[in-house]
Amino acid sequence: MKDRKQVVIEATLQLFTEKGYQHTSVQDILDKANISKGTFYNYFSSKNECLSAVLEQNRLERNVLKEEILVGKKIDDIEVLVEQLIASLRIKEKYNLMPLFREISFLHDEELQKILAEHRFYEITWLKNRFYDIYGEDGKPYYYECAIIFFGTFQYISFYWNLATKTTIDIKKVVYRSIKYVESFLPEMIESGEILLEPNDMYLLEMDSAYKPITNDQIQKKLELFYKKISTVELHPKSTELTTLLLDEMSREKPRISVLELIIQPFRSSFSDTIYKYEAEEIANLCWLYMKSPNKA
Repeated sequence: MKDRKQVVIEATLQLFTEKGYQHTSVQDILDKANISKGTFYNYFSSKNECLSAVLEQNRLERNVLKEEILVGKKIDDIEVLVEQLIASLRIKEKYNLMPLFREISFLHDEELQKILAEHRFYEITWLKNRFYDIYGEDGKPYYYECAIIFFGTFQYISFYWNLATKTTIDIKKVVYRSIKYVESFLPEMIESGEILLEPNDMYLLEMDSAYKPITNDQIQKKLELFYKKISTVELHPKSTELTTLLLDEMSREKPRISVLELIIQPFRSSFSDTIYKYEAEEIANLCWLYMKSPNKA
């Protein structure tokens, strides 16, 4: 049986994409998820907070997939970045999130705008860091602007493509074109030295939105609880085995990054068709965040 909070999140996402944010009421969510008002407010203080949970879960799913794509590949390979972007954008397309983002962006609600801005800032920061991996130190002050140029170009081309052709967008083609625009602008930015978005101001925003450091002890405790939960049900032996392997590795004083890279993707995938899919994705995401932490504890 699915976790009730997860049932609410899935019902909310379906309603938001079918009816839109404004035309979905809390009562609609209660009816769709078959829960009481009290149960809803046990998990969320408002419809806005429920939206935040929907977006965060989607972001987590995309983050895990992007990290898995990178394993065993060259970090400075532009084709790997393109593959990551396409995979991430296809998940957005799968859940039909683009219209939802557009609707929210036009609503005069300060809390909603903050939720949307934070969600977008995570995307921009991730892409800024990937541009650094690929194009190096010389362009470092300009990568925030480059990330914004990429997403702005992609979003507007996508919007007018759909408006004009009434057909599904070719994500791969638009990603390549948007990257080409960035590559054409970057040399001129470096040569002129002109910066619109001061890196120091953006770094302060990044620090404000950053997650707290993840420790292996935190992940170990979460895995122990997860293992107890799945031990009471019948699952494929591979799922239990991979959970045990991951728990054993995270129980080490210094978990081995090379071993974690081999385990995380099969672990997550083994739960993809089960009611534990999102819990497994959350654990996988925590592992990736831990591996990227400069001060692993």
